[in-house]
Amino acid sequence: MGHVKALILVLAGGFASIAHSQAPADPYAAAVDMTRASDPALRRRGADELSRSRNPGAAAVLEGLLADKAPFVRAAAADSLGQLRSRGSSAKLSALVASDPDPRVRQQAVTALAFLSDPASAPALIAALKDASVPVRFAAVRTLGVLRAPGAAGPLGELLKDPDASMRRIAASSLGMLSSSASTPALTEALADQDEGVRAEAAKGLGLSGDPSAKPALQRAVADAAVLVRLEAAAALGRLGDAGGLDAAISALKDRDASVRQKAAGVIALAGDAKKGFPALDAALKTETDAAVKSVIDGAKAQLLARLGLKEAPAVAVPAKPSPKKASPRPKPKTNPAPGRKP
Repeated sequence: MGHVKALILVLAGGFASIAHSQAPADPYAAAVDMTRASDPALRRRGADELSRSRNPGAAAVLEGLLADKAPFVRAAAADSLGQLRSRGSSAKLSALVASDPDPRVRQQAVTALAFLSDPASAPALIAALKDASVPVRFAAVRTLGVLRAPGAAGPLGELLKDPDASMRRIAASSLGMLSSSASTPALTEALADQDEGVRAEAAKGLGLSGDPSAKPALQRAVADAAVLVRLEAAAALGRLGDAGGLDAAISALKDRDASVRQKAAGVIALAGDAKKGFPALDAALKTETDAAVKSVIDGAKAQLLARLGLKEAPAVAVPAKPSPKKASPRPKPKTNPAPGRKP
């Protein structure tokens, strides 16, 4: 009997040992261990794993990796700090933007700052607009817009003179994202840019600025040669409470390009009224053959109803048919009396 008990105890101990060996390791501890490996690929993997950690110590470990010898490890650490929304790391990431010798690391640090929403990073980002690396400059332009960085309107406005149209487009976009009247002069000037993409972004940005002084320039842009510029100008006017671009949007509902028709429907939802908006959308719905565009038009009608505070679209007044005129009696012909007779 004693031998049986001993055997049971041995077996129980063995099973416990197996269960212990198969227990999952602590993911945070495992990731930290990887960041200390001699292999830089493992250190980068550790940095990536820490981006999914909820352990409050992860940020400090990642900040330590910002000084790693391998550039791709530093870039991964910067990315993970952004993913963690570690706002306390903003100063170290800003320093990395200014001083890291590798442009890929600087670019990643700039991108990470977009997630931290820290206005204190604006000076480093504005300085990065003059970085030797084009990708770093592009990233800095975008991040300044995302952060609505104070003091960025002037430096971003200067980029509207850049010879690269792509840079001018993204600069115009970020100026609009600032949602500030400080952007109005530069964006108004950009409405005359030779690139229609820049003009479209400028019109959109003026609408986001909330500045009513932009209306005259936008009213002129409604007559632009490019339909997308006209629609962005019409939408911008709508955001500023002006329906001056409605006719341009209604006209664009007949464009051959389905994406233009979709955009036009969205503009009418934003700027339309009960008198013109609903009839235009209803007429377009009757002739539209593209299912995706039909769906957008239906959505635009619902948005227009909600914006105007209506429960249903107003009935379209059908002009009454004129009642047929009664035939007037034909005048009797006059007869001349016979000669010699008195009438």
